[in-house]
Amino acid sequence: MKTPNLEPRTMNLDPDYANKILGMNFSRNDVKNLLERMRYGVRLKKGEIQVLIPAYRTDILHQIDLVEDIAIAYGYGNFIPELPKIATTGKKDSFEKFSGNIRELMPGFGFNEIMTLIMTNKNDLFIRMNMPEESVAETENPVSEEHTVARNWLLPSLMAFLEKNRGRGYPQKIFEIGDCILSDGNNIRKFSGVIAHSKTNFSEIKAVVAGIFEDLKLNPGIEKYDHKSFINGRCAATECGFFGELNPQVLENFGIEVPVTAFEFDMGLIYKNHGIKGKIST
Repeated sequence: MKTPNLEPRTMNLDPDYANKILGMNFSRNDVKNLLERMRYGVRLKKGEIQVLIPAYRTDILHQIDLVEDIAIAYGYGNFIPELPKIATTGKKDSFEKFSGNIRELMPGFGFNEIMTLIMTNKNDLFIRMNMPEESVAETENPVSEEHTVARNWLLPSLMAFLEKNRGRGYPQKIFEIGDCILSDGNNIRKFSGVIAHSKTNFSEIKAVVAGIFEDLKLNPGIEKYDHKSFINGRCAATECGFFGELNPQVLENFGIEVPVTAFEFDMGLIYKNHGIKGKIST
C-alpha cells in the first residue's frame, strides 16, 4: 500500500539576500523566528539558513517565496516606506497614455475590448483573409500548428474571435489595440475593430471611423482603396490605415453568416498626426 511522502523538503536561504530584498537588517535568529511563525522548520548553518518546507507548501519554489513569507510574518504595516534614491520620477509613457485614452473612447461607440495572442498562423493571416502570403516572423519550435508565426496585423485575430463566438448572438462590436511584429523583428502597434450584424455596411463603419478621428481632432483624407479582404468598391483608406466591408469569401472562410465591417490603423501614425494636429478630447 502506497502512502503520500509527507517528508519536508529543504531549501537554503541566504539571510543577506532576504535583507537586501526587504531593505531590513534582520539577524539570523530574527529570520528563524519569522519563518517559524509561518510553520517552517529552520536550522541555522554557517552562512546560510536551512529551511524545512512542509509537504503541503507546493508554492515554495525559490528563495523569494521564503522572503515573501518573512515579510508577511513581520507585517507589511511595520515596514517604513522610502522613496527610491533615483534621479528621476516615474510617469506613464506618453504613447501608452495615448493608447489608454483611445481604449476609454471606444466603449462610447459601443465597442468591447478584447486581447488576443500575438502568435498565430499563416492560414489565419493570409489564406482565410484572402491575402497573398507575405514574409513574417516565424518561430523555430512552435508549440502547435495554431501558433507558428507572429501576427503582422490584428484583423485576422478579431475574425478568429468572431468565429469562436458565433453562438453569442449579434450585434457584436469588438476592438483591440495590440502589438504586431514585422518580418524584420520590429514591433508595430495596431488598432483594429469589427462590427458584425445583419445590417452593418460601409456607411456604419465609416461613421465610426469618422467619429474616432473627430474625437482625436484629426481630419485625415479618405480615398478609395483596394484590399483583397474587403469587397471591391466598399473599402477606403486614410494615411493611418483602412476600413470597409469584408469580402463574403472571408466571412465564409471563418464560418460567419452575417455581414462584417472592420477597420485597422497604425497607432504610431495616429499618434504622430495627433501630436501635430491636436489633443484628444476627454
